[in-house]
Amino acid sequence: VTLNANIWHVGATQTYTMPSQVSTLVNHGDTVNIDAGTYNSNVCAWNKNNLLLRCLNGMAHLKSNGLSYGDKAIWVIQGNNTRVEHIEFSLCTSTSANGAGIRQEGQNLIVRNCYFHDNENGILAGAITPCKITVEYTEFNLNGAGDGFSHNLYIGHIDTLLFRYNYSHHCKIGHELKSRANINYILYNRFSNEASGTASRELDIPNGGLSIVMGNIIHQGTNGTNSGMIGYGLEGLSNTAPHNFYLINNTVVNEKTAGTFVSIQNGTGLYK
Repeated sequence: VTLNANIWHVGATQTYTMPSQVSTLVNHGDTVNIDAGTYNSNVCAWNKNNLLLRCLNGMAHLKSNGLSYGDKAIWVIQGNNTRVEHIEFSLCTSTSANGAGIRQEGQNLIVRNCYFHDNENGILAGAITPCKITVEYTEFNLNGAGDGFSHNLYIGHIDTLLFRYNYSHHCKIGHELKSRANINYILYNRFSNEASGTASRELDIPNGGLSIVMGNIIHQGTNGTNSGMIGYGLEGLSNTAPHNFYLINNTVVNEKTAGTFVSIQNGTGLYK
């Protein structure tokens, strides 16, 4: 299929001026190059496999202005093995208060060099298997509906999350990262409330499994709405064993007058 793949070009001076115009035209293995600029009130679904969706000359800003495709997200990704690069997602809402930049419904996703801000969720992924989600070199800022149930990103029951070299901060009441993945590699990121942030936990891994949290800067400011910073297994160890949690070479700073750096569920197999 990829030998016959097409390259589509989207931009203000192109034949197709909005991503949604090509979302129904692409086939498996295609590439969509989106020119830098702002694309207002444009939402869509991608249902083909092996797509590369990217901007090559800066950042393409998908400013949804409160709209969401299917009452879910700016982009609902239903195909498998999708790659998204240099895209900015903002201002998504839905009637269920979880409008996301990306709603992942297909198997496997790679997000690189993107920016998610002022949505009700940054990335929201449900229960998908087999599925690996990789997020790197990406910023999450001011996502969350303010209800404590929506987050900078919320990864559901998938096989593996690789989250590295990212900056997640200022989530509105929710967590900077919440992941129910069976295996989590959370490496070399910055999670931070800073001076004005109101996030809950900086890192929440509620169902256990194998989690390696290494080389991160984890910072809770004075306005954080949860005295706990890192939670593991606190909603029950329902993921696939082993329930091993590794916290390695992180810098963890709490500016509140009281709080808990790490909360571990009883029954965790290994914590070190």
